[in-house]
Amino acid sequence: MFIKRMFPKRWAKVLAWTAAALAWGSVAVAAAVKSEAAAEELAIPPVRPIQPPAATTTTLAALPSQPADGLVIIRYTPVAPPPPEVIVRTVAAPARSGGSSTPVVKSSGS
Repeated sequence: MFIKRMFPKRWAKVLAWTAAALAWGSVAVAAAVKSEAAAEELAIPPVRPIQPPAATTTTLAALPSQPADGLVIIRYTPVAPPPPEVIVRTVAAPARSGGSSTPVVKSSGS
């Protein structure tokens, strides 16, 4: 069904626009790569004097000792769940009188 609507002139238009889009995209990518390369060539890193590394000390938290059979014991204390929330909903039904009743209207589900 789709092929029947694609006349030769229409195929030519589709191919021309596709080629134009690919050419434009290629030029845009090439220009971006060229500008990045030029920026890297021009960028001269600043010269900083060499400083000796600063002495830093880090303290690690104590880990439990590993048993001989290779298991690591991790202690986990679960938190108690919060108490359930009590929701009270009071609905008052309309009082019914002798012979008259309120008609029930059903929704169409809109």
